[in-house]
Amino acid sequence: MLYRLGVDVGGTFTDFLLVDEDGNAEVYKSLTTAKDVSQGVIDGLRTIAESKGSKLDEFLQNVTLVVHGTTITTNAILTRTGAKTGFITTEGFRDPLVLKRGVKKQQYDFHCSPPPPIVPRYLIQVVEERVGCGGEEVIPLVEQMFIRLLRNLREKEWRRWG
Repeated sequence: MLYRLGVDVGGTFTDFLLVDEDGNAEVYKSLTTAKDVSQGVIDGLRTIAESKGSKLDEFLQNVTLVVHGTTITTNAILTRTGAKTGFITTEGFRDPLVLKRGVKKQQYDFHCSPPPPIVPRYLIQVVEERVGCGGEEVIPLVEQMFIRLLRNLREKEWRRWG
């Protein structure tokens, strides 16, 4: 039997939706492990495999599609909790994340300010490189410059969200 699998890692539970080739759907849950969210995924996969009477590696060979989502990320953005974050982008693209055109709670209220950026501008670094629309390297990334930017981010005064 072949399966398609959906996985959503949430703050408390990791949810699974398993659909077989006949369209039959089953829902499974496992506890999300805060220190290592992958453990909750592995635990849930083992539970599913056991329910199908197979070992994890055998079961996974019959999974043809995995769709993964994470409510943890959505919640971290909404509540402004999460990892301290820096961002390195292509020169000329430093501000799109900060500008957030059209991303407001009340989009048509011109007096409504957008929320503060997820990554503050002082933690956004730019590097000279360019990839063309066909995926070809137009301006190669200089590895030493990238390493210098990483070091620069490490030295920044890190603040929590907000």
